[in-house]
Amino acid sequence: MGAGAEVLWMVPAAVFAPLAGGVAAAFSGSWPEARRRALLAVVSVVTLVLAGSVLARVTAGDDMSVRLVKMTPQVWIHLRVDALGALYGAAAAGLWLLALVYSFGYMADEHRLSRYYAFFMLSLAWTVGVAYSGNLLTFLVFYELFSILTYPLVVHEETPEALAAGTKYIVYILIGGSLVLLAIVYTYFLAGGQDIGAPLFDASVPRSQLLVVFWCFLAGFGVKAALVPLHGWVPDAHPAAPAPFSAVLSGMMVATGTFGIMRVVFNVFGVRLLAELGVMRVVAGLAAFTVVFAAVLAMHQDDIKRRLAYSTISQMGYVTLGIALLDPLAATGAIVHVANHAFMKGALFFCAGLIIKRMGVRSVSELAGAAKRMPVTAAAFALTSLAMIGTPPLAGFVSKWYLGLGILESGQVAYIAVLIGGALLAGVYLLPIVYRMYFREPAPIAAGSPLAESGSSEAPATMLMPLAAAVLLTVALGLCTTPSWSPLQIAKAAAEGFFR
Repeated sequence: MGAGAEVLWMVPAAVFAPLAGGVAAAFSGSWPEARRRALLAVVSVVTLVLAGSVLARVTAGDDMSVRLVKMTPQVWIHLRVDALGALYGAAAAGLWLLALVYSFGYMADEHRLSRYYAFFMLSLAWTVGVAYSGNLLTFLVFYELFSILTYPLVVHEETPEALAAGTKYIVYILIGGSLVLLAIVYTYFLAGGQDIGAPLFDASVPRSQLLVVFWCFLAGFGVKAALVPLHGWVPDAHPAAPAPFSAVLSGMMVATGTFGIMRVVFNVFGVRLLAELGVMRVVAGLAAFTVVFAAVLAMHQDDIKRRLAYSTISQMGYVTLGIALLDPLAATGAIVHVANHAFMKGALFFCAGLIIKRMGVRSVSELAGAAKRMPVTAAAFALTSLAMIGTPPLAGFVSKWYLGLGILESGQVAYIAVLIGGALLAGVYLLPIVYRMYFREPAPIAAGSPLAESGSSEAPATMLMPLAAAVLLTVALGLCTTPSWSPLQIAKAAAEGFFR
């Protein structure tokens, strides 16, 4: 069912609203802080409303397709939203709004705020653009803008560590982006088209050429998805970046790599052709190894943000595994895990940022007794850790339950050990933090720390409110799974469309 022009404007507006906000933020250096915050908050709320409206229209069956700019006689910059893109775009808009409000408190005393907020909002625009891309060229444009123009956020602190992390990030991203570009050009040459919809390839294309295109796509998107051994930039970028950006970097931006893999599997090749090629067994093995290997590395990290970064690598391994099994239930679990993980990991990075700001520490070994000084933050970290492990009825349980059903339905039961083992390892690297917070005596307050200077035990409401919202969403996404608007039901609809 087509949608009229009276609603189609919402699709480009969801991209251009944060773009306009980013441009305004770049020139806001002389503005009163209250004015800048009000403008950015309004823009973020508008973006979320637009993304939510697009999601509602797509789930109602509307065809949300808009051609923007004609690049060549054959190629347009084209936006077209399906259920997968609508869910991803809405989740991104929601997490960005929470991270923006959190930034108001966390970044209050930081330098170069105009630059920070400008690139923060621009990264939201590019992310929504990726979600809503209607063809591979449009996807590439937004994906490259999104990848390269987040560099200033990675290096925002301008410390030697941040600059080194930024250099590693940009090298990885440029290599990965080059492989994606090569794969897209080759796809257009072989398939004669590039629209994201029905699969572009069929069995008439020579197998050797299909394999070249597939592995270029997988390696290119695998860099952003942090598949081992392409994950090297993630553990350095997360600790270097400001906590609000770490939350969206880990919650949504790394997931853009898995989103790209989904597009390749379901919209470029198609399930049947990939089953014939037999390549997904290798991808499933890489994903399973990523789950376990990254979780083991997370156990040995003392820096809390670095531990959470390795956790993200492990969790993205689950998503890739769900895609690789070529099963509708597993795909449902993978798609919904992208949305659920966004708010779970966002909440954990919000907690880490509060601990760093208030207590002046970032090492797990220094968190003894933190629950007595920061009870709200500690409770949020504990609850979200349980969700990340997969404890029912929280959000992480829902996605891992469907991944498990997909593993059984596909007959590849050996991966159940990966699913359970990854959950147990998540408990090993997350629950000791909770134990230290609640069952160890507090260490002496460091002289000169914000906690010592203010005597207050918790962070300001501007940082606690978005944390509380992320935690509530983590609970709600686990409990509210039956309404048609829930991420689970939208993920089911998306997966069913790919397996028809």
